[in-house]
Amino acid sequence: MKRRLLVSSLVALLFAGPAVAGIGKGDGEIGFDLGYTEFDQNLTGQNGARLALRGGYHVTRLFQIEGQVAASAHYNTDAIFHRMGSRRADTSLQTYFADGVFNFHSKGGNVVPYVLAGVGSGTLDFPFANVSDSGPATLIAGGSRFFFGDRHGAAFRLEFSRISVRVFDETTRHFSVTAGFTWRLGD
Repeated sequence: MKRRLLVSSLVALLFAGPAVAGIGKGDGEIGFDLGYTEFDQNLTGQNGARLALRGGYHVTRLFQIEGQVAASAHYNTDAIFHRMGSRRADTSLQTYFADGVFNFHSKGGNVVPYVLAGVGSGTLDFPFANVSDSGPATLIAGGSRFFFGDRHGAAFRLEFSRISVRVFDETTRHFSVTAGFTWRLGD
């Protein structure tokens, strides 16, 4: 509960700053994020690393369509697995999303907060148990881009997200915190 309260407070702080148009209508955007995933505690008590690649197009100054490919994995560090010579993840989640991103702009500053919602698919895999399932997935996230550089063409990105995937006849929920970089394509 304390962790969720901390995450909620950080999200509120991200949305409190002023923003400027580091992005605009007709601009493209590409980027990557690295972070942490807390896998559904009812499914597994593990946490893992997360990597996401994304690209999008700004339909208007406020609305963007984005594609996102991501993978989260936990690697078992128990000595028995090291002796076996295994480098495979013991839990992994791969997701593919089409997102709608709503950007919040105001005058001044270099911060652009956003919220996004996405639909797609996900695969949850337990390689050592030889068990895997795929199903529909949804994504809800919020964060901010912190633009810097000449003409605000690059940004540091911080994001908090909840991924829901329907696998093994139930809905699993996974929480992630990521940080990364994004680059504007266009004027």
